[in-house]
Amino acid sequence: MQSSSKVALFGGNSNPFEIKQLASIDLLQGEILVRVTCCTICGSDLHTFCGRRTGPIPAVLGHEIIGIVENWSGSTPTDYLGNQIQVGQRITWGLSASCNNCSFCKKGIPQKCESLFKYGHAKFDGRPTGGLADRCVLVPGTTIYPIPDHVPDEVACPANCATATVFAALRLVEEVSEIRGKRVLITGLGMLGLTACAACKSKGADRIVAIDTIADRRKLALDFGADETIGPDNLAPDQTNEFDIALEFSGAKSAIAECVSRLAIGGIVVLAGSVFPNGEVPVDPENIVRRILTIRGIHNYRSDDLADAIQFLESNQRKFPFAKLVSKKFGLHQIDDAFKMANSGTEIRVAVVPSIN
Repeated sequence: MQSSSKVALFGGNSNPFEIKQLASIDLLQGEILVRVTCCTICGSDLHTFCGRRTGPIPAVLGHEIIGIVENWSGSTPTDYLGNQIQVGQRITWGLSASCNNCSFCKKGIPQKCESLFKYGHAKFDGRPTGGLADRCVLVPGTTIYPIPDHVPDEVACPANCATATVFAALRLVEEVSEIRGKRVLITGLGMLGLTACAACKSKGADRIVAIDTIADRRKLALDFGADETIGPDNLAPDQTNEFDIALEFSGAKSAIAECVSRLAIGGIVVLAGSVFPNGEVPVDPENIVRRILTIRGIHNYRSDDLADAIQFLESNQRKFPFAKLVSKKFGLHQIDDAFKMANSGTEIRVAVVPSIN
C-alpha cells in the first residue's frame, strides 16, 4: 500500500524545520496509515526543540495527534474495546506502542516497555511516525481510540499526552486516597495543570489551590475549577497540614519543595512535570517519615488512562472551556512560526493543521 506524504523534519538545535515531500509510504504488515487532521505542540516537543533534552534526529516531532484512518496492511485492526476500525474513522492513539509481554508491561507500566516505540520521538527513517506531517504510520502494538464526532479536534488533540498523563497521576493518587472531599494543591498551570484542576473538581475535591508564575494562567485556572490561585509573590511561609494531595506539573525545583512542605500528615504528592534534567531538590527525610508522606512519580500513562481522559473530555467539554486552550492554528508550511509562538509561553497550546494552506 502506498501513499504520498509531506513532513516537517526537525534537525536539532532549534534549527528551522525542513518541509520534505515523500513520494510514497509503504506499509509493513500490521501497520495503519492515518491522515493527520490536527497535532498540538506539547511541552515535550519544546524541550526537544530547545535542546533541554536530547532526542534522535532528524525526526518528525509531535505526538498529540488526531487523524482519519486511510488504510492498513494485514488483518483489520481493532480499537481499545476490540471493535473493528473502519476506513474514514476519526481516531487518536497511545503516545507509545508496547509489547505487552516484557517484565515492565507485566508490572503494569507498559510505558517503560523494553521494546517501547514513542510517536514523535523516533529517528526519521523515511516514514512519518510523528504528528507534524500530513500522514502518520501507526506501528503494531499501538492502542487505538475512536473520537466522537461531537468532540472537536482542539479539545481531543491533547488527550493522548496531557490529559492522559493527568489521569495517570490521579490514578496514583486514588491508589492511596480518594479525591472527593480532599484539599488539593496544583503547581504549574499549563495544559496539564489546568486539566488537573478540572478533573479534581469533577471528582469532588473540597478545595483546589493552583500556583503559577503567570497571572493570565492563574486567572484561567478559575474557569477550570480552581477555588484559589497564588502567584510566587503571594506565597506564605512554608506551612504544613494545608493539603491532602499535591500535583506538580511545572518541573520547577521550588514547586516540588512547595508541594512536599505543604502536605498534611498522610498526604500524597505526585510529580509529573520533571521531564528534563533540572538538578537535585533537597528533601529532609525526617519530614517525610514523621508526617507519613507518599511521594510518587508518573511518566506517560497506561491504556486505561487515555480511555479515562477521552471519556472525561467528552463529558466535560462544555463544563470547562477546553476548546479555547488551543488558541492558534498553523499550516504545516508555517511550522517555524508555530514553534516560535508555542515557545513564547503566551499560549497554552498551538496546533498544526496540515490542511491549512
